[in-house]
Amino acid sequence: MNPTLHTLEWEYTPDYELLGVSSGAGCHRLAWSMNRAFGWELTCDQDVVVSQGKKEDTVHPSMRYVDEEGGISVTLVLNRLPEGMLAAGASGLDFLVMVNHHELAAHEVIARLRTLPEVAFVTALDPEECGAMEPLTIFD
Repeated sequence: MNPTLHTLEWEYTPDYELLGVSSGAGCHRLAWSMNRAFGWELTCDQDVVVSQGKKEDTVHPSMRYVDEEGGISVTLVLNRLPEGMLAAGASGLDFLVMVNHHELAAHEVIARLRTLPEVAFVTALDPEECGAMEPLTIFD
């Protein structure tokens, strides 16, 4: 009897928009500025550990705000470290911001982020193309 092998293909679609941010400010300073601009309360959350192949794993700190009643979930993660990137396809960006906001569209969040003095550049990213999808699944 030959068992039939089946391959299950599943396409995961994240329920967040991913933004890339360039900023000379540190994580806490950027989070403070974002909290002021949006009324969020980003606070320290779990670290994202990323395998760097033959090199030592990198640990990327995150800050997170969740308001389940308001349908808001925002996570700020440090992307660039001297030892390696969280998302290699976004190597020119200092931070990644996961945004699931039922009141604001991604383009509205981007427009407001661009007004912050701590933000030099912000853009929308494809989580899969930039390599961030797998490491960021810890926040699902």
